[in-house]
Amino acid sequence: MGRRPEPAQLKVLQGNFRKDRHSHGANEQRPIGLPECPKWMPRAAKKYWNEVGPQLEEAGLISLLDQAAFAAHCDSYGKFEEITKKLKRLEDMVDHTPQNYAVQSVYFQIRNKLWDQVMKSASEFGLSPAGASKVKTQQQGQLDLGGFGDL
Repeated sequence: MGRRPEPAQLKVLQGNFRKDRHSHGANEQRPIGLPECPKWMPRAAKKYWNEVGPQLEEAGLISLLDQAAFAAHCDSYGKFEEITKKLKRLEDMVDHTPQNYAVQSVYFQIRNKLWDQVMKSASEFGLSPAGASKVKTQQQGQLDLGGFGDL
C-alpha cells in the first residue's frame, strides 16, 4: 500500500515538488461527467447523489464510467443515514445477552461497517483530505506554486 500521498502544496513548501511527477490533470482518457443515477437506489442515496454528484462533476472528479463505484458509495451513505436515525439514544446502541451482559447493538455494528465503507469509497472520489491529495483532475487550472515554480 505504501505511504499516503501528500498534497502538492506541501511538497512545494518542502522543496521536493517536481512538475514531471505531479502533473495535476494528465488523466485524459476518462470522460468527465456525472453518470445517470440508477433507478434501484433508495431515496436517501438518490438525494446524496444529487447533492454531491454535480459538485464532483464541476471539479472534474467523476467520470461517466464511475457509475457503479459512485452508486455503491451513495448507497452506503444512504443506508448509513437511515440506520443512524434509528440509533437516537445510547440505549439504542446497546443490547443485552440472555445472561444480561451488555453488547453492541446489531444496528450499531451495521452502522459502523457502513461508515467504514463510506469513508473508503469517499477517498476514491477525493471526498476526504487524504483522498483529495491523490486524485488527479482534468478541469483544474495551474497549481499555485507560490513563486517556487521558477526555481
